[in-house]
Amino acid sequence: TFGTKENHRGRLNNWVRPGKSDAFVFYSSHGVPGLFDGRSYLLPVDADPATPQLNGYPLATLYANLAKLPARSVTVMLDACFSGGSAGGALVRSASSISVVARKPPRTPAGAVVLTAAGMNQVASWDDDVRLGLFTRYVLEGLAGAADRNEFGDDNGKVTLAELGKFLKEEMTYQARRRFGRRQTPELKGNAGRVLSTVR
Repeated sequence: TFGTKENHRGRLNNWVRPGKSDAFVFYSSHGVPGLFDGRSYLLPVDADPATPQLNGYPLATLYANLAKLPARSVTVMLDACFSGGSAGGALVRSASSISVVARKPPRTPAGAVVLTAAGMNQVASWDDDVRLGLFTRYVLEGLAGAADRNEFGDDNGKVTLAELGKFLKEEMTYQARRRFGRRQTPELKGNAGRVLSTVR
């Protein structure tokens, strides 16, 4: 769908109407650092977390290929972390404790908005009550209007990236600390004034 390092023209490239389409990429699963190269990888369901450089999808490739899309806008939402940890423990099994630090994430595609659930060394929490990632739950609440109200926004019926960022860093971060005792800080990059949703 997203192409390869050698050829960016995957299915998504074919689906885009140049200058008209708004591409939205949502990923909710595991991200892992490569044990040998420290790069960030998205981990498909049938992949081995111990060898993501062989069967994972490099985040750098995703970003590079999205930057080449002729879309009107590109938005990426990653409800994943790249710490190698999960609610069930380390993704790499039958090994002594490892300390792999993912390199700084690749540069976001020019003109794109990128929303990630946590910092590079943090775990992305899961919300069992709604069967969604905690990040996804609060992004949906924010886009539905909560981020445009109260101390977060201007109540004009439009949710901007800046408003959503304020909402997530207050509400989602608080819930991660209160419910799980962990630090989880979302990262939002792109044009702060970009309107992400319109609320009636």
